[in-house]
Amino acid sequence: MHKRRSTEKAIPRRRSSTLKIQRQLLLLKLLVAEAHPAAVLIAQINAQLPGAYPAAAKAALRHDLRALRTTFKCQINYVHGRGFVLVDAGDFKLVQLDAHALRALRHLRSTVADTAPEREIITALVNQITAHLTAGQQALADAAEPVINLDGPRITYSDDQRTLQKLGQAKALRRWVTFRYRSNMRGMDETHQVAPVELFKRDGHTYLLGYCRQGPAAMVERVGGYVDYRVDYMLPASVELLPDRLPPQLPKRRQWQVVYELSPEVARNQHVAHWLPETQIEYRDDGSALVTAVTHNLWQARQTLLRYLDACRVLEPAELVAMMAATARDLLALYTSDRAR
Repeated sequence: MHKRRSTEKAIPRRRSSTLKIQRQLLLLKLLVAEAHPAAVLIAQINAQLPGAYPAAAKAALRHDLRALRTTFKCQINYVHGRGFVLVDAGDFKLVQLDAHALRALRHLRSTVADTAPEREIITALVNQITAHLTAGQQALADAAEPVINLDGPRITYSDDQRTLQKLGQAKALRRWVTFRYRSNMRGMDETHQVAPVELFKRDGHTYLLGYCRQGPAAMVERVGGYVDYRVDYMLPASVELLPDRLPPQLPKRRQWQVVYELSPEVARNQHVAHWLPETQIEYRDDGSALVTAVTHNLWQARQTLLRYLDACRVLEPAELVAMMAATARDLLALYTSDRAR
């Protein structure tokens, strides 16, 4: 009795083996990114490699998963509601970091403050990088590193992501932006038109440094100057890009030279922090220090130097000396008034 020949053309063994390896590498690539159920894995692999999975796709997928687990020592678990999860990449751990990068990874892991809004995403990034290190490098990455907790204010809110995206878009496109702003100083909604310069963090808050071309009458002295805007004070959905583009160059930002003395109580060990740009420190024989620096923001310079309390005396500029003196008088009045008793 003769066997009936199949009318389908057989796939050569070498091509079949190559196809399986391609499927398995694509499968691993998909699982590295995130968990997927079987149907999604099959559909995405067939989309990238047409015809990769045959009609009996689930059986072929199980074969590929088994190969990754046994041949390449990958740990792949099935989690109800999520699908297949890559726990360990096994022999496919190909990330190799030098000693400096490993130290940076450990430092990042140990210094992210528990209260930082970004802690969750930074921890996830560190874990994802660590998961793809070789076994030897994982041991180095997990080596004891002193935990350095970052001290600072606890921020109990999150910045509006749409607002940040709009500001970032305006900066990238060099466009003027307008928004409604609610300052603690004035307690009312105000409209501003600003050229975005940069976004930055200070004391846990996110700020936009911008050149203000139009603002409320109450801050007329700031129009035509640079302002640090708290992003969380911008009313959500009020940020809009204006059609006109920024000029090739914005007006030069004003700068002051700051000179201040520090008493031996804070300068004797000669480890004084450089709080302001271009800081230069002259340590004196009596343990005190003379500090010169520059600032673009006298209000913020006052805030910074007040941390030294009476161990700091500002010498220049005259505007900052007057601000420090006024603050000292206001504090004296506050603590000697009837309200303080």
